[in-house]
Amino acid sequence: MKSWPADQWFMPNPSLVDKIRKLRILVLDVDGVLTDGTILRLADGTEARKFSVYDGHGLGLLKSEGWVLAAVSREPSMITKSRLEKLNFDEIHIGIEDKGSTIVEMLNRLGIKREHAAFFGDDLPDISAFENVGIRVAPNGAHPVVEDAADIVTISRGGYGAVREICEIFRACHGKGPYVGALTQQ
Repeated sequence: MKSWPADQWFMPNPSLVDKIRKLRILVLDVDGVLTDGTILRLADGTEARKFSVYDGHGLGLLKSEGWVLAAVSREPSMITKSRLEKLNFDEIHIGIEDKGSTIVEMLNRLGIKREHAAFFGDDLPDISAFENVGIRVAPNGAHPVVEDAADIVTISRGGYGAVREICEIFRACHGKGPYVGALTQQ
């Protein structure tokens, strides 16, 4: 068994590991979580965003292990929609102002209890989402209010492996991946 890379990834305490074991769905904000928050806008109006393949692979691992993947983003970006579709997300909600009510509706429709849901967000509009899930996650560098409200603040920043970090934490807590058992040996 490999030891947990605590210098690179957040290490949840045993109580948090128990809560994570109940999770079935990961809901993400996009800008600042799956990206570094940068939107490049060219003179012709074309926009571009940068996504990490490393994060995408982690999400693919969760998806293959039966997780429901969802995104709730305020930005109505077709780039975002295309990336989420490529990653085979189950639920894609873009252009959403009230993330909290969207999450409540989605969880009710899917028959998933709030304690079985995690939300990963980085800015003030994500607080309403935090209020409706069991585990709240923020990337390093998130707004201070969001970091204070989070159960987990990743060591990695958004767009630079934060999503992969949380995927590996969740996988290890669920008995999957290269770090199986590393969190229960604390």
